[in-house]
Amino acid sequence: MPHNRRVLVAMSGGVDSSVTAYLLKQQGYECVGATMLLHDGAVSTEGACGSSRDADDAASVAHELGFPHHVLDMRATFERRVVDKFVRTYEDGRTPNPCIDCNRYLKFGALLDYARELGCDYVATGHYARVARRKAPDGTPGAWTLSQSADRAKDQSYVLYSLTQERLAHVLLPLGGLVKDRDVRRIAAEQGFVSASKPDSQGICFVPNNDFATYIEGRRHEALPAGDILNTDGEVIGRHAGALRYTIGQRRGLGVAAAHPLYVCGIDVHANTVTLGDERDLMADTLIARDWIWSAPADAMDTQLADAADAGVPVAAKIRYHQPDQPARARLVDASRGAAGDVRIDFEVPQRGIAPGQAVVIYDGGVVLGGGTVVSAGASA
Repeated sequence: MPHNRRVLVAMSGGVDSSVTAYLLKQQGYECVGATMLLHDGAVSTEGACGSSRDADDAASVAHELGFPHHVLDMRATFERRVVDKFVRTYEDGRTPNPCIDCNRYLKFGALLDYARELGCDYVATGHYARVARRKAPDGTPGAWTLSQSADRAKDQSYVLYSLTQERLAHVLLPLGGLVKDRDVRRIAAEQGFVSASKPDSQGICFVPNNDFATYIEGRRHEALPAGDILNTDGEVIGRHAGALRYTIGQRRGLGVAAAHPLYVCGIDVHANTVTLGDERDLMADTLIARDWIWSAPADAMDTQLADAADAGVPVAAKIRYHQPDQPARARLVDASRGAAGDVRIDFEVPQRGIAPGQAVVIYDGGVVLGGGTVVSAGASA
């Protein structure tokens, strides 16, 4: 249980973390700023975080607010935990989400460890989500909750599902109740922060122009191999210049002429083929995910799912960052049909383009229950 008001503020150099620091100072916290150096500025995309220029902007805000600022060289950890996994996942034909890994291993992993070394009981970030603590029936403090933010257009709870109960006890998210365009940018402008008009982060910070295939080719030091484009009957209908250039659900730039719209509905990196089909071939109403992390108390979730058995637990689910909540049911997968701890999600309405590697996050009334990594999707039996 945190016992002091000393907090390490993760400062990316952007407007959100700058206002986070300002609000905490206003609330009486003793702040220490920290910027993680994640990569060389030469590869940083416009509005991205983690470069030396970002560190300079963050230091300027910390100086204005009157607290110390540290630059932490976490390039090796970022490379190992985030970039390498991103590349491996793509090369395996799955869809990675490096922001989730960065939050899990860097912002609320390595940075939380550093905070403890400095005697800080909290890490604060500029994420748009809310952390609170419920009361137990007897009035004593109960479980921590991670909830969607007031600004639904900016809500980032999806990429924070790795925040367990232990971590939530040490996390502050001051922007969760604010609206960015109405509140946060106004506060930054009123304080004269250098970040007040800085653009939001776009895309993947370490991939220039969001060109994943070219980035991977550069790391492999060789061009991606050409291969066959197939239809859903397995017939060759064209050639591609690298299966990794395609994503599930893609419609444009397929390199195949057709009388009706075609979509990427399958990628087999081992056979080096891309399969195109109709939109209906993209639809699935069930998925299986593993490597689950519970934000809600894990024992309670395991018990609830076990008690629900085949009926499942009613939840809202998201398979993409900004997707609206989708009504669904969650249930444990039979041990004979999956790995221990696998969870099956059955949607009330079929979903488009569920891809292995994606994260699925489940909610109850806007509160994050947990999330996992999709391993398969299809039609319910």
